Amino acid sequence: MTPITRRDILAHQAVVPWAAPCQVEQDLLLCRAMVALFDDKFLSSQIAMRGGTLLHKVHLAPAVRYSEDLDLVVVGTRPADHIRRAIRRVLTDVLGAPRASVWGTLVLAIRNTVKPSRVLRMTYSARSVMEPNRMLDIVIEANVTERKPHRAVVEMPFSFPFREKAVQTRIQGFDIHEMLGTKMRALFQRKRGRDLFDLYWALTQSPTPVEPAAIIASFEHYLKQEGTKAGRAEFVQILEGHLKDRGFCSDMQPLLRTDITYDPQAAGKHVKNHLLNLLPE
Repeated sequence: MTPITRRDILAHQAVVPWAAPCQVEQDLLLCRAMVALFDDKFLSSQIAMRGGTLLHKVHLAPAVRYSEDLDLVVVGTRPADHIRRAIRRVLTDVLGAPRASVWGTLVLAIRNTVKPSRVLRMTYSARSVMEPNRMLDIVIEANVTERKPHRAVVEMPFSFPFREKAVQTRIQGFDIHEMLGTKMRALFQRKRGRDLFDLYWALTQSPTPVEPAAIIASFEHYLKQEGTKAGRAEFVQILEGHLKDRGFCSDMQPLLRTDITYDPQAAGKHVKNHLLNLLPE
């Protein structure tokens, strides 16, 4: 394993000015892990990235919110255990050996118990360089059930400076509309403020235009795969319930760049008017 140093972390803070030094440190580890995964010839042909880290570090770069894990989907035909061994192999130099590596089923909501996703969850723990009494946990999840994306996987450049060099790779990842469709599903099925923020930020700040109809098409695709559906009134009711929850409305505060102002009530109104109101009844 090649360790990072305090100097590396302080240099990285100029790239990602998160409020807490341990967040900057974990961000640097995530960046190195992304490059290791997609620089590997085998893995780059078998996996695609989605989730908040992809959305903010690639689609909406530069990132305005902190993300602490990597969300992958197996899109190739190789057996799941081959993927597990390859992920472990390429991340050894960056993160060491995983503290835990388990297969599990992911059920986001009671309606999804019929067709839960099978997920490989690998948890890496590293002692913080900046705060030696603290352990940093990095979770890598790979969904092996949803192997057929709704839209074509796209190749996107990703780079970051490290030790006076540009470290770069080509990320295989979800198209932004499918990415936001999965975020819409998450907002519908769980109560986490980041899901609303991500939709709102993409709708209002994306450097490339996003089409609400395309987002909804991907959202409905995934619900169909689960054997369920969502009408406009039900989704609006769920969102309104979220917005009455103090935890939902405050959990983004430690994750945002210090120069970002965010109002979850205004975000909820925007997402409702520009996205949810386009859903069928």
